[in-house]
Amino acid sequence: MEYSYDLKGNNLYIGENQIHAYSLEENEIGNCTCCDSILMSLSYHAAEERTVVVTKCISCGAFYANIYDSEWNWVDEIQVSLLPIPIPISSQVIDDWKGLESIPMKKLEAVFSRGEIEALFARAKDETPTRQYLYRARKKYKLFEEIFDLELAL
Repeated sequence: MEYSYDLKGNNLYIGENQIHAYSLEENEIGNCTCCDSILMSLSYHAAEERTVVVTKCISCGAFYANIYDSEWNWVDEIQVSLLPIPIPISSQVIDDWKGLESIPMKKLEAVFSRGEIEALFARAKDETPTRQYLYRARKKYKLFEEIFDLELAL
């Protein structure tokens, strides 16, 4: 049976079965079979009449499932593979007038002043913007991206 672990949700998967953690307590559990360093618990899971403790070696970073019976007698240790952590798709890039026009005005007004918005539209239309407003707006690009997941490249 394959054991895998979701670091983000602290869920253990034994085959296709998902087992939620009932505790995220950190304890020294034993020694790593790869490098003999300390194993620290990440999460505790109840699996039928057994308890499975997911651990990580503090030295080499190996992950294990330590299995105990109902009386906390050690039964087995199985190496655990990690499930991939989803990486969010990068922000949509707005680099022209059409893209800028598609952004609701309320979003723009939440971050930029009226003058800065006018400067952004002038820049997008290849007109000459008021330099000081465009400069101020560009300082706020990162904030706008963090809030709305839209990257301005004007």
